[in-house]
Amino acid sequence: MTRLRGLTYDPRVIAPVSTTPQDWATAEDFLAETDPREVSPLLRILLTSDGSMTTLLEALRGGAHDPAITRHVWLTHAGHRLVYAVSVLPIASLSPSLAEEIRRGVEPLGRLLDARGRPAVRDGLRIGRIHNPGLADALGTPPSDPLWCRRYRLAVEQALTASIFEVFSPRLAD
Repeated sequence: MTRLRGLTYDPRVIAPVSTTPQDWATAEDFLAETDPREVSPLLRILLTSDGSMTTLLEALRGGAHDPAITRHVWLTHAGHRLVYAVSVLPIASLSPSLAEEIRRGVEPLGRLLDARGRPAVRDGLRIGRIHNPGLADALGTPPSDPLWCRRYRLAVEQALTASIFEVFSPRLAD
């Protein structure tokens, strides 16, 4: 664990997060109801495909998918979990020493990049709410409560470095 101005960065993991959307749609409903300007044609194909996702992605990328590091961390204060984050980092976009530091899980990702003089740009920010009883319980809120979350991409030197998903505790509103 690392102390950050009164906050604690805790890389220990609980059970994997299931991000259950509030509303599910069939492929047909999705295509009929979704604004084509909101979802790229490629993503529309991937979302509605009934074939092998691995095969589709390999065909698009020209081979097997790139290995990645996945990190699950908690940001806590005074013993309370405030933010749960999942980061997926393609190894190909990382130097070997940075990949090793990320795997160790001691320092927050942003601090690691800043310390190496590699400022990061966040883009593709999306904000939503999820229902996840296990995560709600871990955040100290009733299991039926929806949780605010966000996702974004992190780029360093114009290359994708990470995809980030964060869930916020309702305690932050107190």
